[in-house]
Amino acid sequence: MKIAVLSDTHIPARLGAIPGRVYEICAESDLILHSGDMVDRSVIIDLQRFAPLKAVHGNMDPFDITSKYPESLELELEGHRVCMTHGTGARFGIENRILKRFKSRNPDVIVFGHSHVFNNDIKNGVLRLNPGAVSGSIGSRTMALLTLEKDREPEVEKILF
Repeated sequence: MKIAVLSDTHIPARLGAIPGRVYEICAESDLILHSGDMVDRSVIIDLQRFAPLKAVHGNMDPFDITSKYPESLELELEGHRVCMTHGTGARFGIENRILKRFKSRNPDVIVFGHSHVFNNDIKNGVLRLNPGAVSGSIGSRTMALLTLEKDREPEVEKILF
């Protein structure tokens, strides 16, 4: 299963529109995960044209998003438990705070955002994936392509655009 993972689109506050490369990756994916700070609901409507979408809200999302999308989400995908949230607080240590938050859920993968910094590491057997920010400055905009297959380790590809 190919999963497009993105966060922090901040449309239209920080970026006028979703970059074309994001659409290309989403169109080739089986599922899209958005870990918050969409800022405008049109982002969700737009992305859903390409693949099914699961999302959580972020700290910058307005009521029409926070009322429809949860703060955290748990999914079972290809035999992997995936937990997702946006994240809060300072950038420093966010990976460990998120890991601690979901510890009792025994996740295989944790997807988060908030810091706008790409992260792909494994701690205590858990893949911690932050796709970075679609709304980053030119040359540092990132998302991820996560591949999940039953009985195989997750694979992550960093997409820079």
